Amino acid sequence: MKGRLLVVLIYAFRDARGTWYGEPDAVLRGIQPGRGILTLPPTVPGQDPGLFDGQQVKVLYAACDLEASQTSYRLDDGGSFVATWHVHELLSPAYHRVPTASAAAREAATARLEIGSSQRHYSLHADLLAEGRAEITVVISTADGVICGELAGELDTGDLSEVSRLIASAAPIASAPTVSAVDTSAATSPAPAKATRPGQAWTSEAIAYLEEHYRAGRGPEQLADTLGRSEKSIRWKLYGLKLAPYPGDLVPDPRPETEPEAPKAYTVDSKRQLHPNAYKPWEPEDEKRLAERCSQGASLPELSQEFGRNEGAIASRLLKIQAEGPAADNAWEYGG
Repeated sequence: MKGRLLVVLIYAFRDARGTWYGEPDAVLRGIQPGRGILTLPPTVPGQDPGLFDGQQVKVLYAACDLEASQTSYRLDDGGSFVATWHVHELLSPAYHRVPTASAAAREAATARLEIGSSQRHYSLHADLLAEGRAEITVVISTADGVICGELAGELDTGDLSEVSRLIASAAPIASAPTVSAVDTSAATSPAPAKATRPGQAWTSEAIAYLEEHYRAGRGPEQLADTLGRSEKSIRWKLYGLKLAPYPGDLVPDPRPETEPEAPKAYTVDSKRQLHPNAYKPWEPEDEKRLAERCSQGASLPELSQEFGRNEGAIASRLLKIQAEGPAADNAWEYGG
């Protein structure tokens, strides 16, 4: 899609039973996905357990046009990627960080900045997390305290300067006319704009509408129609907001276990049936005789038969002892 920015996202993952979650069939526009392992922490004390708490899952990530969440996940190899909203809603119960520092330490690991003018007030709150990461919240309000904008997320502190530059670069093209304030004194909120495609990010208006009308007695099917989302998406979101029980009936059954692959017939004994000296150490006398036979013009197959080793082992040894002869010249074909 011309002009659309593709972001590298974790768009699907597989659990230990082989069941896929997220959008494993997402359109990647010809880009090969990356793969990694994500080890999720155990249940946070006081929190309801998530489906994947304490588990190790295999993730797929690639540049795609699915809607990104505000949370990144650090893989076991050190890579860090933002997840799609769908994946984040599944993994987030297990990804809450356990606060272990004392109150004084937490206070020292918190940064607060505020600037303002006669019309706008800007505040930044940053909590330093483990492994060089920070959770940042930016709130924009009017001079009399009415919130008119909010930005929240988690990232590596080393990325802060580049993210700042990116936001500054995007400001001229992202600016839009000021929207008039909405009267929120009504008893119920108006329905927000419908989601237009699967996986579209939840807006704060849509979440507020969902919470209010679910508590008022509207069911997931009605809310799905109003918000332009699937009933499945509504039920997962209600669970994420702790308004509904875990939708266990939406979790796909595990795939049937596949037959384990037969072990490869690759043992020392089997090798030595063909080459009696396979994997045995080379003696100095053997190396000396090998060099002599090579200089006499013996071929690799002849040397393999004579010394009881495969041609690759012969070629490697010829190169190591810097032998001379036709067999040594041909040894380079084995990757020397």
